[in-house]
Amino acid sequence: MFTDAIEIAVAILGLGLVVLSVRQARAKGWAASLQMAAGGFLLMGASAIGIVGFVVGLVLSPMAWIGVGMLAVAGLLFVTGQKLEVPKDSAKPSAVGESGPAPKGAVDAGPKKGKKQQASGDPELEDIEAILRRHGIQ
Repeated sequence: MFTDAIEIAVAILGLGLVVLSVRQARAKGWAASLQMAAGGFLLMGASAIGIVGFVVGLVLSPMAWIGVGMLAVAGLLFVTGQKLEVPKDSAKPSAVGESGPAPKGAVDAGPKKGKKQQASGDPELEDIEAILRRHGIQ
């Protein structure tokens, strides 16, 4: 009974938007008028097929709100579990020399080479080394 009254009120509101859009078509422009009419027909259609009654039933149902609360608790527990989870492959380094995997974006400098060791004979590598030296990267 109460749901039917709300559905009728929403349908009347939609009809009022359609009438208002027709009356103000010249003042606001045809594009705005068509959009307002579409909103009115959307409200009337939602009332006609029972969407409004379904939403009203959910909003006024205590059991539905208990379900929403349970879903919220489940989401919080899941997110908390994700935050507390430790990846299995991230082992703590035990020795002083072990540093574990390098952080993302880190560059390994490697051993310093002298002029005699750098000559590899590959012209492409020599070009790359020359470019790096020009930019101050050794």
